[in-house]
Amino acid sequence: MASSGSFNTSSYSGRYLTFNWSIASQDIGNNRTVINWSVVGAGGSTTSWYKAGNFKVVINGSTIYETGQNDRISLYNGTTVASGQATIGHNSDGTKSFSASVEAGIYTYARNVSGSGSWALTNIPRQANLTSAPDFNDEQNPTINYSNPAGNSANNLDACISLTGSKDDVGYRAISKTGSSYTFNLTEAERNVLRNACTTSNSRSVTFFVRTIIGGNTFYSTITKTLSIVNGNPTFSSSNISYKDNNSTTTAVTGNNQQLVQNLSKLLVTITSATAKKGASISKYEATINGVTKTITSAGNIDYGVINSSENLTLSVKVTDSRGNTTTATKTVTFLAWSLPSAVVSLKRKNNYENETYLTVNASYSSVNSKNSITITYAFKKSTDSSYGSATTISNNTKVTMSKDKNYAWNYQIIIKDKFGTTTYNVTLAKGQFILFVDTKKLSVGINCFPTNNESLEINGCQVLEYDVISTW
Repeated sequence: MASSGSFNTSSYSGRYLTFNWSIASQDIGNNRTVINWSVVGAGGSTTSWYKAGNFKVVINGSTIYETGQNDRISLYNGTTVASGQATIGHNSDGTKSFSASVEAGIYTYARNVSGSGSWALTNIPRQANLTSAPDFNDEQNPTINYSNPAGNSANNLDACISLTGSKDDVGYRAISKTGSSYTFNLTEAERNVLRNACTTSNSRSVTFFVRTIIGGNTFYSTITKTLSIVNGNPTFSSSNISYKDNNSTTTAVTGNNQQLVQNLSKLLVTITSATAKKGASISKYEATINGVTKTITSAGNIDYGVINSSENLTLSVKVTDSRGNTTTATKTVTFLAWSLPSAVVSLKRKNNYENETYLTVNASYSSVNSKNSITITYAFKKSTDSSYGSATTISNNTKVTMSKDKNYAWNYQIIIKDKFGTTTYNVTLAKGQFILFVDTKKLSVGINCFPTNNESLEINGCQVLEYDVISTW
């Protein structure tokens, strides 16, 4: 690009013309350049001259000076033939090339010398350019940097943020024509425009624009950067979580639906709505307790049914929004230990033989926060009978004395009931017998039996012969 230039025409007898030009001024607003130009005689001496005429000067395609054949002058070396100014309009982008040509007749009426040249003029500033822009988050006020070589010659200088590159979603606002940076002080409404454009992700691309309007033309400079959403986790806390024992049988005993009985109560969890932030929506709720996770897509109830736990458990609920952001809240669920009652049952005859019989039931059961209790009953029958008699209630860990014919074996059924379940023990009372009985009248000994023979040893009702005893030894 040039601010001045020149060329020489062809010569006649050593004489020729020189065309000179230089920039006089540039009009940025109107996008044009004014040049000074001149045509000067050259060659030969300053004291000798030739008659010359029929001059023609063309600049940028327009004839700006021309004489006839008879308009002749004395042409010395250094004679100014013609001079003036020419206005050259630039292209819309501020660039421009122009040409010039000169013709003349030296020492003749006909034009016998000529020359031409072309040059690229210094560009005229047409737009401001973005030099930098930041990645930013939805709570920040981003600052852009720019240069505006046109300065106050620009009619308008504006900046905006676009989501798609085709619309000023965060609208244009005027920026300083002589400045170099601008900070977008975003309104809450503008922040929400940005947030609502990325409800399924925590980031997206946006484009910064600087728009220059000058001389009826509009120019744009852009930079694409990343917008991030911060502090977008849903609002959710333990106050959004509640639970209860949904089994009316167990709550009738405990009197408190916030206390769950192990393996009996039915846990029902209720979740109220979380609040999504910054244009997002809630996509799901995941509740986890005792290693079991259940998912719902909107607030409501989750039925876990019966849970086998003797200790308090932590209920954890994780809320996920449409961007994938999560918030987790917990609540302690109270459990009361419970299992079926159990007992150590003792049933035996006096001396293992007599009719007098003793029964003791030492029962254990779950307290269930002191709301539980037991009843113990027993019924009996001869082992040869088909059905039991009426049940009798007894106290826990209390010895009961009764008489049962030693000539028979007896079946006992002991039933222990608490407020939730029943445990049954079936126990047999054997016939009355000694382990070792010495009959002094028969001079006999019975093992697990009464001897029936004189002077004998009998085991389980069978007589042991003498050689059997000897062989045993």
